[in-house]
Amino acid sequence: MTTFLYDAEYFPAAPVLEISLGKPGAQASMGPLIAIVDTGADTTIIPMEQLIHSNAQKVEQAATLRSQWGERRVVSLYAVAIGIGPYQFPAVQVVGDERGNELVIGRNVLNRLRLLLDGPAGLTEILEKI
Repeated sequence: MTTFLYDAEYFPAAPVLEISLGKPGAQASMGPLIAIVDTGADTTIIPMEQLIHSNAQKVEQAATLRSQWGERRVVSLYAVAIGIGPYQFPAVQVVGDERGNELVIGRNVLNRLRLLLDGPAGLTEILEKI
């Protein structure tokens, strides 16, 4: 089991994971970086600056991304290796964010983990990789 403390910089405190990034197919070694756990997000969003430094590969131009406020915009998809604790995901498609600076781990990664969000204890626990 791998455990991460909620980030108290947010109010209320937010569940986060420490992740590392890397070139697709390689060991994810850039990090640790703090990523917000967002079970409502379809996909993982990573700022362009981190994608460039991790040698992510552009996969395609997606049609649109809709934010939680209903805003729609054209985005690019990238392939990147993601490491979370002892678990490695060698090629994950993510959205490159040209505007923001927060990493968001969405369901395209979260659905591969058995995850426990323990709000009262302020802990995110990864029980195992599926």
